[in-house]
Amino acid sequence: MRTGFVSLLMLAGAFALFLWELRREGASLAEARTAVVNVIVMVEALYLLNCRSLTRSIFTLGVFSNLWAILGIGLIIAIQLLFTYAPIMNKLFHSAPMAGESWLRIVAVAFIAFATVELEKWIRFRHHRDNHVLPD
Repeated sequence: MRTGFVSLLMLAGAFALFLWELRREGASLAEARTAVVNVIVMVEALYLLNCRSLTRSIFTLGVFSNLWAILGIGLIIAIQLLFTYAPIMNKLFHSAPMAGESWLRIVAVAFIAFATVELEKWIRFRHHRDNHVLPD
């Protein structure tokens, strides 16, 4: 169920961002598509942190407690920067470099999805915490 929920959040965020980027003055279709790819990757990267526990917040587990997950996210971000800014990648994937404000919107959508999943876990499992039963 949560995967479908996150997919809907990602779809809504990607679609909204695509329309925002297309309507931005001087933006190209390639820039809008590049923003969508980046928002999907960023939402998935933060969802990886959400998935460390089905019931407990990442903040109770420790954001940096899994070094491999953090290194993987760092690697993904580096690859996304290559996808976005390397001319050969732009040519291969019909992507385009983006301005900094586009990245701010991408990160905002990703953090909204992250926070929404954390809120959903809190709402769904708060009664388990009250009874000191945490199914995982």
